[in-house]
Amino acid sequence: MAVRTCRAPGCGARTSRYGKFCSTHRSRSRRHGHPEQRAITKADLAPYLRLVGARVAKNATSPVWAHCTDRWQAVVEHANRVLIAFERGQPGYRHERIAAREVIKLADHVSSTEVIETTFALFLLEDHQPRRFRSDASFRMQLARRLRGLTHLNAGTWYNHRTGKVQRAYRELTPRAALTFASWVIDALGAVGAALVRMEREEQEAKRCQANSLAEALEALN
Repeated sequence: MAVRTCRAPGCGARTSRYGKFCSTHRSRSRRHGHPEQRAITKADLAPYLRLVGARVAKNATSPVWAHCTDRWQAVVEHANRVLIAFERGQPGYRHERIAAREVIKLADHVSSTEVIETTFALFLLEDHQPRRFRSDASFRMQLARRLRGLTHLNAGTWYNHRTGKVQRAYRELTPRAALTFASWVIDALGAVGAALVRMEREEQEAKRCQANSLAEALEALN
């Protein structure tokens, strides 16, 4: 019988009888949305959070931020309705119920500002470094992971006997639940996130034009 090898580029590991990927890339696809997707860390997001914070501070009196809070609250209310319907015995989808619990958990323990600014930071990261995301699904999965990472409630701890330290590991959602969770957030905040991306691009382009003009003026000096 022919040996099946992993379809991920550069990987020659064996797969299961009917699988496309080896155990490593199969796990990565399930956790991150794509077999080649790497996790976006808190450190990766930090500079983009600063950009978002600066933009908010620069436009502190804008009503946009209050609208964003209202739209996030609408997501929370939708999640509550999903869970109430389940408690009343109404039929529904398991992945939506899981996503709804995650939304409520986030709303109960993390400020709306932190949720909103983290979402916008992911949009800026995707625009500045598009190759960091292997697919739309992987972007959504990373958004869900970073938002869930805002609260310690999604993490478990374990003792590493090799290092002698207690380490933390986040409990994973099912892929469908993670994508549902991210879709609700994107539907609520994606338009503003895209607008911030456009504004950031325009500002960076204006700075480049100004720098080029200065360079040309300097070259023209006698």
